[in-house]
Amino acid sequence: MAFQEEQKKQHVWIVRYGLTEFPLVERTGPFDSDIDPTVGVEHAEAIASAIASKDDCPLLIYASPFLRTTHTACIISRRIPGSAVRIEEGLYEWMTPSLLVEPNGIRTRPRSLDQLVQLFPHESDTIDPMYQSVNPVVEEKEGQHEGAPQFEETEEALLKRCATTLERILAQVGNRDIALVSHAPCDQAFALSLEGKGVANTKLGAWPLGGITCFSRTITVGEETTTSAWTMDQYGDTTHMPGPYQAGLKEWSLPCVAAATATSASTN
Repeated sequence: MAFQEEQKKQHVWIVRYGLTEFPLVERTGPFDSDIDPTVGVEHAEAIASAIASKDDCPLLIYASPFLRTTHTACIISRRIPGSAVRIEEGLYEWMTPSLLVEPNGIRTRPRSLDQLVQLFPHESDTIDPMYQSVNPVVEEKEGQHEGAPQFEETEEALLKRCATTLERILAQVGNRDIALVSHAPCDQAFALSLEGKGVANTKLGAWPLGGITCFSRTITVGEETTTSAWTMDQYGDTTHMPGPYQAGLKEWSLPCVAAATATSASTN
């Protein structure tokens, strides 16, 4: 008897938070600011509305453990009934001194899962307190672990870490839709991995505040399960953002992506 095939469209939403309470200045900080209580929350609500309006909303929302990403993920989850936030260390900010080490030499470390649950008491039903990171941070004293978030992280190591994290998350969720709420360096690294063209041939550009990217693929379940290649449905979209942020402000790009973009522009 022939096996009837079923198809499922899987989506990966990649999100950068909106305006923070205190602007992050490279090599200065502060590196773990929450989103702005007025404008930043408005931005998060706009992001949440944009994702919640889709037919296939992600019920699993993975967030970096930093305040600005966790808070944004919680606001998104509140708009999607039945969803949950998973604090994933594999989504950690790029572990480079310019984005983590203050002028006094102290390295910023985000709150633990328990501390985040206590800090956001209204999100106690949103943040999954039992979730364990698929790619946890490895301390320097534990030696080098390829693909793990580990200080001090090169750009190449960041790309490897994000690809490893994404691979493990996708293996964990099966064909379910997900959202990743992280930082511009990680967001671009995730997009590079899904785009699959390599840095030299990438079509990615700088990522603005509040920008949303979506990739999708078709999973066919029959006698065998097959998956199509990922398709980029939108990149760094800010049409949902209010006011001047709709035009795409405070863009950021990985050095390798910026270099590839500049090279492509000079040859066209």
